[in-house]
Amino acid sequence: MIHNPWLRIQLRAPESGAFTVMFEPSGMTYDLEPSDSMFADVENPHTNEFVIEYWPGGISVWAPGGVVTRRSDGTELHRLN
Repeated sequence: MIHNPWLRIQLRAPESGAFTVMFEPSGMTYDLEPSDSMFADVENPHTNEFVIEYWPGGISVWAPGGVVTRRSDGTELHRLN
């Protein structure tokens, strides 16, 4: 079995409207315009499960490790622990 030290997820806003992504437990938020997207790299995940919780206007992401957020072009935004 191959062990990857990270997991990448892509988050996309719907074409119909803006969307907010919040990373827990840090509370960092990102506002995505319609059809925008971003990446989140989960570094050294300690489990194979993460939680995505919907709320009106956005979602909260509980990742199983540190997160590096990136623009859709791959440019690093923040390192969240």
